[in-house]
Amino acid sequence: MDAFNFQLALPVIALAAYALLVLVAVPLVRARSPFYGWLALVGIAVAGWCNWRLWSVWSGEAVARRPLETAHGMVHIDGFGLVVSFLLLAVTALSVLVSMRFLPREDADHGEFYALMLFSAAGMLTMVNTRHLMMILIGLEVFSVALYVLTGLTRGRARSVESALKYFLLGAFSSGFLVYGMALLYGTAGSLDLAAIADAAADGPPRMFWIGLGLVLIGLFFKVAVVPFHQWVPDVYTGAPTNVTGFMAAATKTAAFAVLMRVLIGAFGDHRDVWVPLVTWIAILTMTLANLVALAQVNIKRLLAFSSIAHAGYLLIALVCLPQAGVGAIVFYLTIYALMTIGAFAIAAAVGRGDATGERGYDIYAWNGLGWKRPALGAAMTVFLLSMAGIPPTGGFLAKYVIFQAAVESKQHLLAVVGVLNAVVAAYYYLRVIVAMYMGDPEEGEEPLPVSPATAAVVAFAVAGILILGIAPGGLLAVVSELYTYVLTVVL
Repeated sequence: MDAFNFQLALPVIALAAYALLVLVAVPLVRARSPFYGWLALVGIAVAGWCNWRLWSVWSGEAVARRPLETAHGMVHIDGFGLVVSFLLLAVTALSVLVSMRFLPREDADHGEFYALMLFSAAGMLTMVNTRHLMMILIGLEVFSVALYVLTGLTRGRARSVESALKYFLLGAFSSGFLVYGMALLYGTAGSLDLAAIADAAADGPPRMFWIGLGLVLIGLFFKVAVVPFHQWVPDVYTGAPTNVTGFMAAATKTAAFAVLMRVLIGAFGDHRDVWVPLVTWIAILTMTLANLVALAQVNIKRLLAFSSIAHAGYLLIALVCLPQAGVGAIVFYLTIYALMTIGAFAIAAAVGRGDATGERGYDIYAWNGLGWKRPALGAAMTVFLLSMAGIPPTGGFLAKYVIFQAAVESKQHLLAVVGVLNAVVAAYYYLRVIVAMYMGDPEEGEEPLPVSPATAAVVAFAVAGILILGIAPGGLLAVVSELYTYVLTVVL
C-alpha cells in the first residue's frame, strides 16, 4: 500500500490544527473575541496558501492535468475541487470578519465560535476534494455538527435554540438517507469509490442500485435545500445568529452542489436519462414555490431564506445541462451568490439585533428610510438585492444569463422559460425592500448600530466583487470555462 501523501490534505489539516489552537487558547489566554477571530483568519490564510501550493503543483503537471490522489482516491485534488476550496475559504474568512463585532454585541462572545467555523470549513473542504462516498459522509458530518452548535450559539434566545434543535433533527434525518443509500450502492457496486460505482452503473446494475442513488440524492438535496427538502431552511435561517446564517447560506450550498456535481455529472454522466427528469421537475418546483412564498414574507432573514431556496432551483437548471456548459455556470453562479449572500446578511446583522425576548430590526418595516438614515448601508444593500434579482450591471444578472444560456444550449427550453419567469416574480420582493429603504416612512425607534471596520470591509469587498464581475467577468469565466473536464476526471 502506498504511503499517505499528507501534502494533499494540508489545507484541511491546517484548518483543523488552527481550530484546535483556538480551543486551547480560549481557557488559557482569556482574550476578547477579536483575538480569536484574527487567529482564525491566520489559519484560513495558511489553508489558502496550502491550497495555492496544490494548485501550482496540479497546474504544473502534464498538459492533461491529471488529478493528484492518495489513499485510493479518498483524497482527490483537481482544478474543480481547488477552485471550490478557494471559494469556501473566502466565504469563511468573510464570515469571521463579520462575526468579530457581532458576537460581543449579542452577548455571544465565545472563543470556541471561531474553532467551530474552522472545523466546519475543514469538513467542507474534505467533501469537495474526494471521489469516495465515505469521505463525503465524514466531511458532511464534521461541518454539520459544527453548524448545529453555531446555530444555537446565542443560548439566551429561545428561537436560536429551537432552530439548532430543528437543524439537528433534520440533519440526522438526511444523514440517515445518505448512509442507507451508500449501503445499497456498496452492496450492488462493491465499492464506495465514485469511479467504481460508475463502472458498476455501466454494467446494467439491479434496481436496488438506482434506489441507493436516489437515497443518496435525497440526503444531498436536504443540504442544498431544494423543495420538498427545504423545510428546515426558513426556521433555521430566521432563528440562527445572523452571522451564522450568512455563512450557512453561502458555504453549505457551495459544498453540497460541488458534491452533487461529482456524483451526478462525474459518476453518472452516462445515465442522464435516469436522473435528469427528476432534477428538472425538482428545479421547477423549487424556483416556483420558493419565489411565491417569498412574496408574503415581512422578515428580512426569512425572505432571504426563501430567496436562497429559489437560487438552489436556478443552480439545478445548470446541473441538468450538458457538462461543457453547466459546470462552469454553476461555479460562476456560486461565486456571485456567495458574495451577495454574505454581504446581505452582514447588513442585516448591522441593522437588526437580537435579545432574549425577540429580534428587532429584521422586520421589513424597520428598514423604512434606511437609505436616507444610513446611505452607505442602503446603497450596498441595493446592490445586493439588484444582483439577487438579476438586474444589470451586477454580477447576478450575468450569473443568471450564464445559467439560462447553458439551458438553451442544452435544449432545456422549459427550464429556461420557467427560470426567466421566476426571475421576474423574484424581482418584486427584492424591489420591495429597496422601496422600503428609500420611499418608506421611517419608524421611530432605535437607529442602526455603528458598523465595525471589519464589517464595512466585508460589505465593500462584496459590492466591489459583484460590480466587477458584472462588468468585467472575463477572468473568472476563463477559469470556470473548462472545469467540467476535471469533474469528469472522477471516472477517467
